[in-house]
Amino acid sequence: MKDTIEDKQPFLTKHFSKLIQNNNLVHAYLLSGANGVGKLALAKWVAQGIFCMNPTNGKPCLKCAECKKIENENHPDVVIVRPDGLSIKVDQIRYLKSEFNKSGVESNKKVFIIKDAEKMSIGAANSLLKFLEEPSGNVNAFLLTSEPNKILPTITSRCQFVELKNISKKQLEQELTKVGVDAKLSYILSNLTQSLSDAEEISKDSNFIKIINYLSKWYAKILSRDLLSFVMIQSNIVSLAQDRKQQQLVLQIMALMVRDALLYRFNLKDDIVFKDNLVIFDKYVSRITSNNLADSLELVIEANKKLNANIAFQNILETLTLKLLDCYFG
Repeated sequence: MKDTIEDKQPFLTKHFSKLIQNNNLVHAYLLSGANGVGKLALAKWVAQGIFCMNPTNGKPCLKCAECKKIENENHPDVVIVRPDGLSIKVDQIRYLKSEFNKSGVESNKKVFIIKDAEKMSIGAANSLLKFLEEPSGNVNAFLLTSEPNKILPTITSRCQFVELKNISKKQLEQELTKVGVDAKLSYILSNLTQSLSDAEEISKDSNFIKIINYLSKWYAKILSRDLLSFVMIQSNIVSLAQDRKQQQLVLQIMALMVRDALLYRFNLKDDIVFKDNLVIFDKYVSRITSNNLADSLELVIEANKKLNANIAFQNILETLTLKLLDCYFG
């Protein structure tokens, strides 16, 4: 059975149920957290608590007609705005503002939810600002974001900031296995991201397993001081990572593999992510000092910064390969 928002965010659902019960909700909230932690589910849950026909201590019953309509996103007084393409456009916020000025269809209350609020255009954000400065009527707004730093300070200053707790690695593993992801891959994915939706997206990438396999071979060649590791970058790895997301994924996996070697050096084998590499570590890691292993992790972090600076991906990986060889065997 899939976890409910009360399972994922027990503290916040308890907190909001008290606010609903005591009629102490503020007019605007900024719900922040990684993708998959339940921002939209929490906003809907609070809306259900506001409109529920049979609430219990501020908690919605989830079964009445009002709760069902909100869950299915067809309640006339609960409006959800999502990006239209790559952004939330000013016309969408104008429509939202026009709804603010109407009386509620089924009550005098209204709730508005803006998903991916960081994607509001400047015009859209400025259009929304007036409502946040001068709220009218019995209205509650929920702005949802995974990147609060991208939202205008004038918007965030007028909202109560609420940060959702990330789900644990174990919970993420369990959620992934529920949707059919292999247990071993679920474990790897839980170490690559804290977002369930991002993990599911990566698991569906046809190149994901190939990337892991080739990077394991690449790192084995580095640890064995084999210069074919340099050749592998162009011949095997670069072609598997054509877009920025895949390139970031390659560097994330490299960082985890280098970290695994350091963990092995300190006999922390239970924390190693890519356990198939243990055979290679048994053979080669003892030759490398712990200081050099720690320095190699810094090299991968430095490479990731270069990717953000738009340096050619192949050049980044080839340079990193040579630096790792020099670090380990200089």
